[in-house]
Amino acid sequence: MLLLAGSAILLAAPRAVEPEHLPVPLHDLQALSATMRADDERAKAAQLQTLDVDVRALGRELRAYNMAAADDKEEQYADARIRVARAADKAKRRDPEELLRLRAYQMRRFVSELEKWQQDGTVTSELKALGGDFLVVLERNAWCRGGRRLILGEAELRVLFKKRWNALSGLRTGPYALTVDEDRVRFGFLLRHPFSPNDPVHRAPRRRQAAGKRLARQRLLMIDRLAARDPSYPAQLARGVVYYQSGQWTMASNAFRRHLDEKKEGAFALRARNYLKAALDRTHQAGF
Repeated sequence: MLLLAGSAILLAAPRAVEPEHLPVPLHDLQALSATMRADDERAKAAQLQTLDVDVRALGRELRAYNMAAADDKEEQYADARIRVARAADKAKRRDPEELLRLRAYQMRRFVSELEKWQQDGTVTSELKALGGDFLVVLERNAWCRGGRRLILGEAELRVLFKKRWNALSGLRTGPYALTVDEDRVRFGFLLRHPFSPNDPVHRAPRRRQAAGKRLARQRLLMIDRLAARDPSYPAQLARGVVYYQSGQWTMASNAFRRHLDEKKEGAFALRARNYLKAALDRTHQAGF
């Protein structure tokens, strides 16, 4: 009995573990699947029934803007955005369900055109009209492996498309807002594979350091937004990981402590204690 008790104490004692991965937000697979099915039904309805003229006008202006973005015609961006805004202002007075059908239809077409590009590398005009400069975004952020093998699944593609569509149209709230589970998918992907800076920073050490700081700030901002959307997400633990990976040992220790203050037991308690031990060791080694 004494031996067993001693073993339990040893197992429970924290050990220094380097935080390598951020906690991933967990989405409800059934709820997400239901949202995807609803979008698929809307896309079918858009094919079978003619949409309102103002809704179709918004679709055309979005396509025009995306074509300008795909071809990098900066001089056309401003005019195209103004036309999109005007068309959206008219379209939003119509039945929201028609706008949701338009978005779902364009999303499904985009995913389909992207699948064709993955197969043979052909960049169709339809892909440009629906995705804009998405292929540039893929390359810049290293969201492709070995040429055209995407690291995004269909769920990630759908939510990123919908988020961009909402941003371009200005239709972000109410029935157009992403669900909590869609946001969990989106933030989960972007925390693992964040947007890269436009400028090449991989050559000089000083530029690498600056890029690392920008990446940390970007992740901290995403964690704040995710925590506001999903209070169940272990935000303090995630902040601690970001601080640790960016060399801010004291900030990391404080974040891990706050997590343990809020959730002494919980699913991440042992991980937080192990991370805290590593951060405290680093702080001691640095002489703080």
